[in-house]
Amino acid sequence: MTTLSYHDALAYLYGLANYERIAPMSYSSETLNLERMRDLLAALGNPQERYRAIHIAGTKGKGSTAAMMAQCLSQLGQRTGLYTSPHLTTFRERIQVNGEYISQEDVARLTTRLKALIERHPGITTFEAFTALGFVYFAEQNVDWAVIEVGLGGRLDATNVIVPQVSVITSLSYDHTKWLGDSLAEIAAEKAGIIKHGVPVVSHAQPQEAMAVIERIAQERNAPLVISGRHWRWTPGTVTLAKQSFQVQQAARTLTNEHPFVNDLEGWYEIQLLGQHQVDNATAVIATMDLLRSTDCGLGALIAARPIRDALRMTLWPGRFEILRADPPIVADGAHNVDSVNKLAATLAEVFPGKRWVMVFGCYNDKDAEGMLKALGPRATRWIMTQMDNSRATPVEHLVELARGLHLKADALPNVEDAMDEVINGNDPVCITGSVALTGAVRAVWASRSRGQIPERD
Repeated sequence: MTTLSYHDALAYLYGLANYERIAPMSYSSETLNLERMRDLLAALGNPQERYRAIHIAGTKGKGSTAAMMAQCLSQLGQRTGLYTSPHLTTFRERIQVNGEYISQEDVARLTTRLKALIERHPGITTFEAFTALGFVYFAEQNVDWAVIEVGLGGRLDATNVIVPQVSVITSLSYDHTKWLGDSLAEIAAEKAGIIKHGVPVVSHAQPQEAMAVIERIAQERNAPLVISGRHWRWTPGTVTLAKQSFQVQQAARTLTNEHPFVNDLEGWYEIQLLGQHQVDNATAVIATMDLLRSTDCGLGALIAARPIRDALRMTLWPGRFEILRADPPIVADGAHNVDSVNKLAATLAEVFPGKRWVMVFGCYNDKDAEGMLKALGPRATRWIMTQMDNSRATPVEHLVELARGLHLKADALPNVEDAMDEVINGNDPVCITGSVALTGAVRAVWASRSRGQIPERD
């Protein structure tokens, strides 16, 4: 069999069925019941059973949490796979081992192998194929651990065939409501679908209706539940353009002035990722590392304060409140729902107090554009609406109409390069947001204009 080229491999993968893009009604147990995925993996020799895993679901913060988790495991001397989505600039970002992207040659080779099997398993979707490719690659690379981010939801997600050492549920809010439900309870039920019988769970503290669902499902499945924000708490320290500090403590302990900490993972930490939501994510990672010490996972004695502190301090996750330029500031952030742009607004106020922003904005047509404009409106002096090179992108004319209906000053520059050229040479603070895809495109333009390394584009 002739091996596909890298670009032919991507074309093949993206050409498979994609229920998320086709129709919300397709997100059901009739179309996504995990049996196809299990059958495909069985034909591949069940590669997902050859390493331990941490499984991460949630509405926001999954990618940042996964990046921090993978860095912690690598810092503990473990060969660690990281599977995330979507990507900023290249498909290869989605599948990493100890921070190294999968090569184009391996994508092409493994897709060629998958293609022969997929033809015998009709209906395999794009994301199922992506996931199988990642699982096989991690097995080939002899990873000790894999950190696996859920794609959409959890219960019916292609990644939910694994049995992890710990399941993690990050912040829940309204997103993908056409697929997952229009109440937080329904969304929580889909996300909590990753909870396995007897497998410990770490969850962010959630709104009450979502937390009640997670607690009920964990109890039904006899899964010990640790709540970050309840069992592990944090207090803020200092914030600069480069980092923020915070202190964590484990709750429900008897403390004294002489012994304020009873767990070596308590204490002060620094992270480069900015925003209080990133402290929430880091605290959940710390709670997970502590929980792993009580499981039969082989890490036990390796988990200690110093490597975890080092790992969290080292972690980078591009496109999440990324300061491309400090003065005048240009900030790129992949926020794409109302909750995430509210967190973006709070972080802008915290890191750059008193500033108002030129907003460069573009989003996909299944997102709450009006809600995002309302959330960011008080921080904006004007809006430049732009459009990603994707059929799902919301037309700039519609975005301008929405903005003007909210009495916001808005203009259209459909081409992302033109939008960036408009703001790069100005003196106003600039924030680019609305989509991970837009953030990826902007980073490529910025790199070319600043003569930096141009990110790879597929």
